[in-house]
Amino acid sequence: MSMNWYVVQTKPKKEKIAAVNISSSSIEVFFPKMETVACIYGRQRMVIKSLFPGYIFARFDPFKSYRLVNYTSGVACVLGFNEPSPVSDEIIEVIKRRVDKNCVVQKALHLKARDRVRVCTGPFRDLMGIFERWTSDEGRIRVLLNLLNYDANVELHYSQVEKLSGPLQGPGANV
Repeated sequence: MSMNWYVVQTKPKKEKIAAVNISSSSIEVFFPKMETVACIYGRQRMVIKSLFPGYIFARFDPFKSYRLVNYTSGVACVLGFNEPSPVSDEIIEVIKRRVDKNCVVQKALHLKARDRVRVCTGPFRDLMGIFERWTSDEGRIRVLLNLLNYDANVELHYSQVEKLSGPLQGPGANV
């Protein structure tokens, strides 16, 4: 076998530790992350989380480095049945094309004025609305929601909504 990419399962919430420890052995590591909104102490904050919780990718020769990777602090195991199973370079390249220099996936959400959206997280979860405009470079958007026959403009992070294709139904349908 030659140098291939492998999926490394980490111990719970130890992706960063495993990535640092493996890369300190001069092994190439790919640890893709994503931006999301989390409620922390009752306030919504932007956080960076693992794109694949509990997993990272490492490029190594299993004959030379398997034990080193598999027994690194923070690692649970290298995935495979009886031997490590390689991941194709094409899959890794597709993911790498979607990340920035900090390995954070750039979410592609193409919204135009009057597009219908559904709120996916937070206090307005499952409410439908109309996208009005982008409000800043940090990914904030303005959405018009209908709350109990009152039209409310709210600002949300784009990761909190999904674009709808059909007509609005359910709560907020008369926006």
